[in-house]
Amino acid sequence: MSCDFRGNDLSNALTSSERCGGKCGETQGCTHFTWTGYSGGTCWMKSGAVSKTDAFSTNDPNMVCGVVNGGQQGTIQWNGNNWAKSCDFRGNDLFNVRVSSELCGGKCVETQGCTHFTWTPYNGGTCWMKSGAVSKNDAIPTNDPNMICGVLENSNSDWTRVWEDNFDWNGGVDPNRWEFDVGGDGWGNNEQQYYTNNRLENARCELFPGSTNGRLIVEARRENMGNRQYTSARLKSKVKWTYGRLQIRAKLPDGRGLWPALWMLPEKQTYSNTYWPDNGEIDLMEQVGYDPLRVVSTVHTQAYNHMKGNQPTNSIIVNDAVTNFKIYTLDWNVDKIEMFVGDDANPFANRILVWNKQGDWTQWPFDKPFFILINIAVGGSWGGSQGIDNNIFPRRMEIDWVRFYQRR
Repeated sequence: MSCDFRGNDLSNALTSSERCGGKCGETQGCTHFTWTGYSGGTCWMKSGAVSKTDAFSTNDPNMVCGVVNGGQQGTIQWNGNNWAKSCDFRGNDLFNVRVSSELCGGKCVETQGCTHFTWTPYNGGTCWMKSGAVSKNDAIPTNDPNMICGVLENSNSDWTRVWEDNFDWNGGVDPNRWEFDVGGDGWGNNEQQYYTNNRLENARCELFPGSTNGRLIVEARRENMGNRQYTSARLKSKVKWTYGRLQIRAKLPDGRGLWPALWMLPEKQTYSNTYWPDNGEIDLMEQVGYDPLRVVSTVHTQAYNHMKGNQPTNSIIVNDAVTNFKIYTLDWNVDKIEMFVGDDANPFANRILVWNKQGDWTQWPFDKPFFILINIAVGGSWGGSQGIDNNIFPRRMEIDWVRFYQRR
């Protein structure tokens, strides 16, 4: 008591002397405080590195001063997804939205210009989206263990969203955005399913329980159709693009015999007399049900493809790929293709594959319009290489949203 700290005022609040230290602990950047009887009781919160020896005596027996956490803010402990607790970024606010801490990074991803963010418990939970060139080194530690801040690597700030589908209804898919491949001829891979045409049992939109947000359900079923014992769906976007960023938020199925994929094919046969593989294929995500946590990304060209066994490919283990939604990202530029998997906090947390432009069209046919495909195959040369477990059906892949961006 009867002490004060000079200057470095951060903010003040009307409160009792007993609660002043707690107010400091709740306030971004507050490291020490002084309480006075001004205006019925005012807590003066202050910032800066101090110790108790920096306090000085006063003649007011009612004044109180104190230091929080030794007057030092802690070191920020970053995790692998480029976010941390008890940290903040100063200024550069774009806008804010009330949302849970787990969804703050995803909101930043969705927001044009957002490169980093801070989440605070304010107003039940507020995500403060921010813009500008920053790194983790620009974050400042705070004394609030509930605060979260993060940086988006490869953020969407230089991109414009040109197309999306959020599937926010109950019923069939939007025929203005999607069409279907139909049939059961094996699809070049000895697949065992029959792909149906806009059939709700195999492809539909469903709202999340108690929510206005929905998702696409692609469902493989065990039933006879078209001389096949299984049905499924294979959707194709009606819009095609040359270069851009494709992002799909998806939760994958598991079960021996399944072969889900998120991928792209060319609109036209431009090169040579053979559509595939000469004109290219981009596999953003493939997974087989007997190895459900392994996510695979691949490209195919005339010179490099799985028929020759030399296709550019790579895989990583995603431990919650079948239990949680993950964001799969394709960055397709004039001279490079990159594919990533991550979560809402950082969709670019894990780079799966990089393929740089080289040679002529036999190695790089990726300069023409491509469309998106979403499907679950059953069996096939890869998905069925360890047989099909008939006890797993029906099985579904869930797609929360699909978005395509192009550079400004």
